[in-house]
Amino acid sequence: MKQNVTPAVSIIVPMYNTEKYIKQCLESVAAQTMQDFEVIVVDDCSTDNSVAIVESLKKNFDGRLTLIKMKKNNGAPGIPRNTAIKSANGKYISFLDSDDMLTLTALSELYEIAEQTCADVLHAEQFYIAADNGEEFNDDTPLGLRSWENGQHTKKVQIETQELNKRLQLFCQRRFNWSSCNKFFKREFLIKNKIEFPRMPYSEDLPFCFKSLCLAKNYVRIPNVFYKCRYRQGSLQHRSISAEQIIKIYLNVLIEGTQILDKFMGELKFFEDIENHVLKYTVIDFFIREHLEYFEEIYKKYPVPLIDILVRETLNPVFGKNSALISYLFNSTNKTQHS
Repeated sequence: MKQNVTPAVSIIVPMYNTEKYIKQCLESVAAQTMQDFEVIVVDDCSTDNSVAIVESLKKNFDGRLTLIKMKKNNGAPGIPRNTAIKSANGKYISFLDSDDMLTLTALSELYEIAEQTCADVLHAEQFYIAADNGEEFNDDTPLGLRSWENGQHTKKVQIETQELNKRLQLFCQRRFNWSSCNKFFKREFLIKNKIEFPRMPYSEDLPFCFKSLCLAKNYVRIPNVFYKCRYRQGSLQHRSISAEQIIKIYLNVLIEGTQILDKFMGELKFFEDIENHVLKYTVIDFFIREHLEYFEEIYKKYPVPLIDILVRETLNPVFGKNSALISYLFNSTNKTQHS
């Protein structure tokens, strides 16, 4: 099949050193029952054999696979995804991590629902997950169902309320997970609203998906489970980096994330109404509390005086002379959580 000038779907795959997984990831795309798609793989300066594997698979896609090579490593998938969005031609965009897979009928299911509902965003609550044992998925691989949301899962296609205050309340109740991979986006909607991933080492999905939730006219929750996630020990806690690096990364995400959310909400007419300001602060509080949870293991692993010093050094440029108070409140909050 030759590439359609305007394919139905653009599948965006950021890649970094996943030579063990990228072949099966792309094979799950090539096998789709719906073939009207393009694939854009963006390599973030891999140092293993990932690029060669992708090159060898191009023949399976009849010109529908594009490989983009970043000039420098970004350390997270956000910027590579932004690069692919700008190059995409599809009516819809689907994000797929290079160590994960799609179910056989994923694209056909998503495209059909998106067309029927005129959706800006499709939102799936659940996904399949399997532990990484270093082997390929097969028919015998045990897959569990997982969700990062509170509440009962929908059993039918459901168009969410267009009332922003209700959406925000539900968001802060963890009714909208912020993974970009279990969603399906109309490309025109993303481009028109200039929705991009921030340059953050993790949690880059949250601002992206939060903006989508706030700006989408038709935000559609679906019962479909189409994504197969491979659970890998990839968190900062399992990387060979120092306590100083870990703490500063976490703090900078807190700083940048709150700034992005605050700036975005400050530009919405909804928040010009003083009565809606409480929701703005509820969102910021939710973001901070969610990310303070990352410090649980740090407080078990490192002494509080060391953490105090690193917190002061990181927050001082942001909060100036009040860094001691901020540090105290920060440490007190975490010690209270862990007592």
